[in-house]
Amino acid sequence: MRPLLLLALAACANAASTPPDAAPSADRIPVTIETEGGPVRFEAEIADTDALRQKGLMYRTSMEDGHGMIFLFAEEQQQSFWMKNTLIPLDMIFIRADRTILGIVENAEPETTSPRFVPGVSQFVLEINGGLAKKRGLKAGQTVKFYAPIPAP
Repeated sequence: MRPLLLLALAACANAASTPPDAAPSADRIPVTIETEGGPVRFEAEIADTDALRQKGLMYRTSMEDGHGMIFLFAEEQQQSFWMKNTLIPLDMIFIRADRTILGIVENAEPETTSPRFVPGVSQFVLEINGGLAKKRGLKAGQTVKFYAPIPAP
């Protein structure tokens, strides 16, 4: 398990030093959601620092289906995201500390600054291409599995 943690940390360090229009890091972690139709897997970049969380998926003109970004926070709190400088529609999956889906914002409109959130507290947020949550049967209450170091408070 230690090599995975080092690999994930190295990916974050590399992502922070790339220009906004550069290709995303090839280093990802698997995120699996248990749905009624079976497990659904995404390969997600990690956003676990303030700088990485603020940049998110900004300036990207596309993202492969089955890829995404997982935002990791030290504690559960009300999370709110915007789409400033984000060029593609996204589904935002808000995940509680117990790793169940709290709720989903579907097809967030690109290049807007209005807040996107679901009522309640979450500790993680998975962003995927807009429309995939519905297409893959993702719903509130489903279990999410991934292994990544949780940021310190």
